[in-house]
Amino acid sequence: MPPPSPLPRSAASVSGWSLAWRLGWRDLRGGLAANLRGLWVLVACLALGVFAIAAAGSMRSAVEAGLARDARILLGGDLEIRMTYRALDPVQRQALSLHGRLTDLREFRATVRRGEGEAEQRAFSELKAIDPATYPLYGTVELDPPLPLAEVLRPETLPDGTVVSGAVAEAGLLDRLGATVGGEVMVGEARVRIRAVLVSEPDRVASVMAFGPRLLVGPGTIEASGLDLPGALIRNVTKLRVEDGSAVPDLIRALNARFPEAGWDLRGVDAATPGLDRFLGNITLFLTLVGLTALLSGGVGVANAVMAFMDSRRQTVAIFKTLGASGALVFRISLLQILTLALIGVTIGLAAGAGLPWGLGPLVAPFLPARMEPALYPVPLLTAGAFGLLVTLVFGLWPLAQAYRVPATALFRSLLAPVSGWPRGRFALGVGLAAAVLVAVTVLTADRKDIAIGFVVAAVLAVGLFRGMAAGVMALARRVVIRGRAVRNRPVLRLALTNLYRPGASTAPVVLSLGLGVSVLVASVLTQANLTRQVHERLPESAPAYYFIDIQPRQLEAFRKAVASVPGAQVLNTADMTRGRVVRLKDQPVTPESVSKESEWAVRGDRGLTSAAAKPDDAVIVEGTWWAADHAGPPLVSVAATLAKGLGIGVGDRITLNVLGRDITATVANLREVDWSSLSMNFAFVISPDALKGAPRTWIATVAAPPSAELAVERAVGKALRNVSAIPVRQALETVEQIMTTAAQAIRVTTALTLLAGILVLASAIAAGHRRRVYDAVVLKVLGAPRALLARAWLLEYGLIGAATALLAAGVGTGAAWMIVTKVMKMPWEAMPGLTAAVSLISIALTLTGGAVGTLKALSEKPGRVLRAE
Repeated sequence: MPPPSPLPRSAASVSGWSLAWRLGWRDLRGGLAANLRGLWVLVACLALGVFAIAAAGSMRSAVEAGLARDARILLGGDLEIRMTYRALDPVQRQALSLHGRLTDLREFRATVRRGEGEAEQRAFSELKAIDPATYPLYGTVELDPPLPLAEVLRPETLPDGTVVSGAVAEAGLLDRLGATVGGEVMVGEARVRIRAVLVSEPDRVASVMAFGPRLLVGPGTIEASGLDLPGALIRNVTKLRVEDGSAVPDLIRALNARFPEAGWDLRGVDAATPGLDRFLGNITLFLTLVGLTALLSGGVGVANAVMAFMDSRRQTVAIFKTLGASGALVFRISLLQILTLALIGVTIGLAAGAGLPWGLGPLVAPFLPARMEPALYPVPLLTAGAFGLLVTLVFGLWPLAQAYRVPATALFRSLLAPVSGWPRGRFALGVGLAAAVLVAVTVLTADRKDIAIGFVVAAVLAVGLFRGMAAGVMALARRVVIRGRAVRNRPVLRLALTNLYRPGASTAPVVLSLGLGVSVLVASVLTQANLTRQVHERLPESAPAYYFIDIQPRQLEAFRKAVASVPGAQVLNTADMTRGRVVRLKDQPVTPESVSKESEWAVRGDRGLTSAAAKPDDAVIVEGTWWAADHAGPPLVSVAATLAKGLGIGVGDRITLNVLGRDITATVANLREVDWSSLSMNFAFVISPDALKGAPRTWIATVAAPPSAELAVERAVGKALRNVSAIPVRQALETVEQIMTTAAQAIRVTTALTLLAGILVLASAIAAGHRRRVYDAVVLKVLGAPRALLARAWLLEYGLIGAATALLAAGVGTGAAWMIVTKVMKMPWEAMPGLTAAVSLISIALTLTGGAVGTLKALSEKPGRVLRAE
């Protein structure tokens, strides 16, 4: 290392930042290559974590910018009014028409058929009936061949007087039915001719969970199908285009005030993609926490790298102090040097993260409803940069501050008496302040404050736990050596144990580095394994073969007979269903902002409701009691326990549901456990039967059948009851599998980042004690210790550290995975000890490999060169 630049005469009295910068920069520039060799781990750790955070924020901003640009097209208007079972009345329509142009459409899920008898093909589809004279208000409908929408949807009257409706279908529906353009399909009792392939429609917003390809039909087709029965789940949607889009929020407030009992769902362009917005928020939070995990694990690497850096500069610092430099000046020089190199790592991470939208844009475009807007978004980049610099300060200030209070003579003796202990109060205060700011930024920039707070608490507990374990290992090793029996005539074991607690031992940094890395690695692997098991094993085993919807009450017996006619098929459950929306909780109006994030879905739009006189067999009551079977008093309701917690209600509280424009205020009678991860029949709200008297309702049913009989069940029900639609659960499982596969891929990214960060941090921990290890090796070899004995002792040392750490980390990681799977993902849990043990063994192998590399490097040093340097 080049000698430090001479200090000016006034160095003893000058301690300003300008002097520190000049001296630090000269020193850093003169030995840049050597300094980078020592601090490459600091640069790499910061670059890795900052990249993950910057990439997540930049990708989200690019997607949101594209959605904002096309919000009117995605919504299909400036204002959307959604109602279930009923449409706008004349007064409501007149009030809306005063503000701009209207278009009406109806959305309905139904089974589409082609052919007859054994050759019949069936496919579940999402129908949308539109008026081509007014639709769309924004954007265009893209068809193949490109024909006018009015032409392809016009009805055709055949010579025999039969009316054939016109339609366009997505290619997926044609493939499932084996149909072609120009052919006919049946929707209920309506004959429909496919005249073009639907390539895209402007207002079909991408959904995280979607069932069935689209069939676009003209007005009157649903009525002609005979499927427009009482209680059928048909959504009536009206879209409004106004001249001044900024007036929409005021218009929504005015409409709600004028029609308080309308029971509609009004949505402006700011909520054009609520499902996608929530999905993006969750993904961004997940990736941000991944980046923070990498940064915090890397923070230990930063501390190790700074310690190694300061260890390599002991003589330089001592010379500075001997020449009259104050402790403050030395501290500032070192701090500016570390921050300069940290900025290199942060800049690399920011550049890579900022460029990701350009690189991934074409790959994710097919999955997004709008084109991304790649650009440099300052907020996520500034946030990621702040995280990187704060982590540098939190983990780097402590070893830097130790140089402030140590006299020059102690620095010269640092190999024999390494610097340790607490720095002065103001430096400890600085570390605490940086940590507090880091926590504040973590929580304040997160969409889910509760998850961010949980992450912070878990991180602090994990660091404390592993630091405490390191102290315990050192104390135990000291006790074993002092007692002497176990190490008598065992020089390898004695040396290994002594190395665990001697001054300057690498036990604490290695345990902390390895423990955090292995914990996250175990958590990632177990979470992914449980996701895979849920999709490939548990769901197919527990899921029914079909969901049947829109069964009229009078058709229940006929439905059961149709299912029973197929050998091996059976009806699992039946339930009546209607739709309603939550309008008040505890007699107070409810908004998505007034409930927890995870419960917002329950108050956005309407929800499925069912009634039951007796407690369902599979219902698990966790609080309260079920009502009497002959209950005829005020309405009572049973609520899913997790949802009730998010809504802030409990047994005895009042909840008001709007059903078909009528408010029903019910008292919460009990809370139920609901396994949302299964595909069984679950309802958030079960209400006492008397509360829904007179309300139009249909029934839904789940059916189990052997795979070979599934098609026969669908045909038997379809032949007996044309209006009943079947949802094949196998198709739903494919959709769930796609979502879970995406989640598993994200977890694989987590695992890769975690593994890389862990390797970097482990390398930094070993490198931090390398200089002292070399000195020990030289002294012991000069005193006659064989190289083989030293190698065995050091490998045993790392093996003991790795085994103890991996054992604790396996428990911490398993606990973290259990929390993620059961509390966040709401799925059943399986421990999988074999997989945990495999990850732990891999971690021990990595520790031994790192220790072996460090040992070989230390043993290969020539004693003469090292001793002459001393």
